[in-house]
Amino acid sequence: MAAFAVVFAAVSANASTLTLTNVAGNWSSWTGGVSVTPSTRDEVSELRWGTPRFVGKQSGYDFKPAEASSTHQEDETFALGLFTHHNFPIDVGITSATLDVTFSFYLGEDTDNIYTRTSQFVFSHIETPNMVRVCSNGKRSRVNGVQVGCEDRVTPVTNPSKSEVFTVVEGNKTHKYMFDVTGFDIGDGFWTVENQKNTATLQGRFTYEENVAPIPLPAAGWMLLAGLGGIGAVARRRRNS
Repeated sequence: MAAFAVVFAAVSANASTLTLTNVAGNWSSWTGGVSVTPSTRDEVSELRWGTPRFVGKQSGYDFKPAEASSTHQEDETFALGLFTHHNFPIDVGITSATLDVTFSFYLGEDTDNIYTRTSQFVFSHIETPNMVRVCSNGKRSRVNGVQVGCEDRVTPVTNPSKSEVFTVVEGNKTHKYMFDVTGFDIGDGFWTVENQKNTATLQGRFTYEENVAPIPLPAAGWMLLAGLGGIGAVARRRRNS
């Protein structure tokens, strides 16, 4: 997790808010699939793939950016955009896709300082052929003799939580704020039913740095500190003897 500091003067600005000025998504790469096409429609970044088995639609991903000029309070988790998976009967699916999300914002009322960053999200994809008897999730593609198709799996392989630390100078006071991209709210992933869709929200958070819970030290680290403390105690005893 990388963090860097930016120092600026905030003249009569209330730095306890963050305002998004722009959010955009771009499907930058993918693996597998046939007839794979990225596009943008009404600001929604789309990725479509596969030849429809019947007269219908391709499977695909969408990313709809959050509304620009939205202001968010400190310690508030808010949406950066909405991810959608569409599952339709096709021949060959992708195995992964990469989404680049670029967003800009300013702190408080300081509109002269606009910060822009890009986070990259990689999704692993399982497109189960509907003609198999048993789907990837163990379910049957036919139920009571009726073809129902197979659910497809979407898993966020790279779902980074990145941080930026901002040191804000307000008069004679200095405050440190942290902006986190907390990732998608889909946990380990989801299965999407044939001819249906699933959605997930990309989230962020703006807070005082001291409000962020510290990362716990691994057990090995505590053992190392305990060992060093023991060595120090032995040394003190030797000096006192």
